[in-house]
This record gives sequence, C-alpha cells and structure tokens, in this order.
Amino acid sequence: MEIKLFHTTETTCGYLEDHISSSLVVDPDIELTQELTSWFSSNGFRRSGDMIYKPTCQTCNACKSCRVVVDAFKPSKSQKRINNKCSPLTTKVRQAYFSADEYQLFEKYIILRHSDGEMFPPSLKQYESFLCKDYGFNYFLETSIDDKVIAISAFDLLDDGLSAVYTFFDPEYDSLSLGVFSVIRLIELTKQTKLPYLYLGYWIKNCKKMSYKTKYQPMEIFDKNHWQIYVSE
Repeated sequence: MEIKLFHTTETTCGYLEDHISSSLVVDPDIELTQELTSWFSSNGFRRSGDMIYKPTCQTCNACKSCRVVVDAFKPSKSQKRINNKCSPLTTKVRQAYFSADEYQLFEKYIILRHSDGEMFPPSLKQYESFLCKDYGFNYFLETSIDDKVIAISAFDLLDDGLSAVYTFFDPEYDSLSLGVFSVIRLIELTKQTKLPYLYLGYWIKNCKKMSYKTKYQPMEIFDKNHWQIYVSE
C-alpha cells in the first residue's frame, strides 16, 4: 500500500529552548488501523489523535522514540515503594470514549500542572479529538480510589506491545505518584498480553520533562533507523 507523507512547517520547539521543530506526518486521510499504527510505531513514529508523526528537524536529532523491554523490567526500590503505596487503588481497562467527569479531571490536570504547555487552555473539542475517538485499538486505563477515578492513561494496543499515549490525574493525589504507578501498571498489562514492549513516546536527553522515561529499564531507543538498548552515561 502506498502511503503519502508530508512535512509540517517549522515552529518553535516546545521542549528545547531556542530550537525549531518540524515533523514528518502520515497522510491524515488514511484510515488508522492497529496494523498501520504498529508498523509506524516500530519505525520511530507516534500517534497523537488522528495524526501519526515523527520529528524531522533540520538542525536537531534529539527526539528518540523509546520503549521498555517489559519481560526484563525490574522495578527500582523507589518504584516498588510507589507501587506498594498505591495498593489500595483499583484499575480497569475500557474502550476510549467520552466521560464528562473524566474531562473535568483532564481540565483540572492541565490547568494546575501544564498551564505553560501547548494544551493550555484545555477545551472539550481538544480533549475529544486527542483522546476519545474510537479507532478500535485504543483504550483507557482507569485508576480509582473508593470508586472515584483519579487517573487515566490512554494507550494503544499494537502488534508488538502497548503504546502509552497520554496520562492525566488529579493533582490533589500528588503524594501517590500516579504517573509512576500508571507506567508500572501499563508494563504489567503489556506482560499480560504476552507482548514485548511498552512504547513511551519520545525521549529527549536534555529535556527534564522527559527524564523520567530512563527510569524504566531496560529501555530501547530508535536511533539511526534501528532499535538499540539505551545505556545511561
């Protein structure tokens, strides 16, 4: 099948100061399927809403697609403590669909945690297009306490693993480290599906927002058109 790819215009990079970014984007008119999204993910691309893209900046090659090798993953002492602290929480997986209560959770998260980001101010239209369209292979991992949903991890089911799309949570529960707990739970879900990888999107070495990803080892990065084990310096 022939698939058209397009280059976006250059914009200011949202991750590295004084950098300009651009991306290679898959034809937006093509139907997104699990097979197609899996192939592109295994070749360094990422899905965001209807768009599958890959950074192709002229003067920078900092964005590296990364994935956790789940069968070899061993939680650190800190991750074990967080997992134990979150033992009262319950999780369940469901199809991705809109919920007014969960949109309010998303809105609260963006306002309180990411008021300096590209998704501020949050909007209903943005939320629905980004996370709630049903492609048949995208799901929500709900984390609850006393039947109250306090965190959502949107993820794709791929041919070779799961791909974490976006996680948001109630900032009032910061002490539980729900971001870490959500990644650990997605690693466990990936193991249960008997698939080898949890994709964590792009990692940038000199970006503090991305540094947490290297804490889930062993991690592979896609560099020079092939996957290789990341070795910390």
